[in-house]
Amino acid sequence: MDSKLIEINSDRLIPIEKHFRVSAGPGAGKTYWLVQHIKNVLHQSKRLEKARKVACITYTNVAVETILNRLGNSVNQVEVSTLHSFLYRHIIKPYATFLENDFELNVTQMDGHEDTVVHFKKVKQWIENHPDAHLLKHPYTVNQLIKLKENKVPLVRWLYHLNYRLNECGDIEIIGDNRKAYRIEMDGDKEERKCLSNSCLKTLSGDLLGYKKMYWSKGIIDHNDVLYFSYQLLKKYPFISNVLRAKFPYLFIDEFQDTNPIQVEILKIIGAEETIVGIIGDEAQSIYGFQGADSSQFTSFSLPALTEFVMKDNRRSTNSIIDLLNIIREDIKQNKYRDIQGDKPTLLIGKRMDAFSKAVEMGDKGNEIYSLSRDNITSNIMKKDLSQEISNSKLIEELFEIDKPSISNKYRSNVVISCIRAAEYAREGDAKKAIKEIEGTLKDKPHKEERRKLALKTLFLLLNKYDDYKDKSLYYFYSFIKNDIRPEISKLGNGAPKKFYEDYDYKQLSICVNFTDDKSKHRTIHKSKGEEFDNVLILLNSSDGMDIFTKPNLKDNEEHRIIYVALSRARERIFINVPSIDNSIVEDLDELFTIVHV
Repeated sequence: MDSKLIEINSDRLIPIEKHFRVSAGPGAGKTYWLVQHIKNVLHQSKRLEKARKVACITYTNVAVETILNRLGNSVNQVEVSTLHSFLYRHIIKPYATFLENDFELNVTQMDGHEDTVVHFKKVKQWIENHPDAHLLKHPYTVNQLIKLKENKVPLVRWLYHLNYRLNECGDIEIIGDNRKAYRIEMDGDKEERKCLSNSCLKTLSGDLLGYKKMYWSKGIIDHNDVLYFSYQLLKKYPFISNVLRAKFPYLFIDEFQDTNPIQVEILKIIGAEETIVGIIGDEAQSIYGFQGADSSQFTSFSLPALTEFVMKDNRRSTNSIIDLLNIIREDIKQNKYRDIQGDKPTLLIGKRMDAFSKAVEMGDKGNEIYSLSRDNITSNIMKKDLSQEISNSKLIEELFEIDKPSISNKYRSNVVISCIRAAEYAREGDAKKAIKEIEGTLKDKPHKEERRKLALKTLFLLLNKYDDYKDKSLYYFYSFIKNDIRPEISKLGNGAPKKFYEDYDYKQLSICVNFTDDKSKHRTIHKSKGEEFDNVLILLNSSDGMDIFTKPNLKDNEEHRIIYVALSRARERIFINVPSIDNSIVEDLDELFTIVHV
């Protein structure tokens, strides 16, 4: 640990008029500390007036709610939000008209930012009119790309994962990840990935801006577009950053290790003058590399006279859990604040549902077991208490592709999938998102009140009839939607779409729904960030991740950081489940775990 770091605990106040970085290990009480620091600023600052506020940026909506609740009556002079919401509200919404001409952005139709969508009708139009279409050669000619399923599936997947990056000149480029341009074929029992050629993707990459403009011209912007447009506006129109500094003389960013380089540059622009910037985070808990986050951003972030602090206490976990965390980590050795020994961590070897039952049996009867999974499909299987060990996580994408819009079928699959998502969102307690999902399929209705009324009626029917369709075929669910909710969607004739609806059931599709803010007791590890639970069961798909205990590498191995985050959520007990494990590894783990075969 750098000797320049000043050690503090969650009760220690620091100067309010200096830029700062606080490194805080898991369970250190950093959220409590941040709330106390904000209250201290509100009490002590001479620069806050009625119209000026403290801005507090954090990574998830769950974290936003936590901070707002803890601020209590102090919330009036604090704006707490996710970074995307903050940028949309204060940069995109008021100043997007400046971008209309350069980016063909239809501001009048713009209504917030959404998850990324890929409409194949737009993909087809883009490829047919691509300026380099003449360079596309067999087996990836224009017709082959837009008509053959073996090309369409990887193409859609590639476009779905488009992202942005800063180049050496400080400009933003739209990039595609060629590793995502694949389809899966079965070779016996083995899955084999078939990819589009790099030369084809290179040709298509020449007009990715043109592809994005097709959505922007309809007012459709996704979460990544919010960063893109915010950066463009701040760079081209410096007065916007002056307005922000006038509004927010203090800017604090929690979970800073999860920011990507574009976000960091945006924050640097805002904090270049007058605004005091404070960042709070932990390099060892950086787990969003797939979104462009770079764990080194936290330690390399710099502003003039920035003061550095570290919090070494672990107020959350038992001594047994802290001992496990300290074996994994070298830079921060955590102090045992509670000083309660607790149970030895348990390694459960066998099937995941058997492991869950065993964890319930071994845990404290008064407290539930929370399972944390590496992937969305596993957490959803656990939610529904299913025994499947393998499920196709791409069924929603496949339905969009097989039942794609046409002249005779304008939006059948869109309506069916939105109804699946809405039902599952509502059952997990997010009625607001469920209603918004349904409203998205009602844009042909000109009046907002009419859309809202129809969405509420649809959601009521979906929830009221849930027990009727939840175990039935997708075709049964489609028939229910057409007969009782949306009679205007087209009929299913014989062919590939109907076969898909008959071959799969509702439950298989519902497992593929992704929950943005998951508050259930079965979550992905990523969606457990910032939370704590008495009893944690970590579900690993293989024993490969167990090398975190024998050869830990939190600095360079994101998989290790993901497991570290999962381990550090636990207050009282840790259970880890792997389907099987090599005996030689078991010997290395025997001192750390109680090992149980289930």
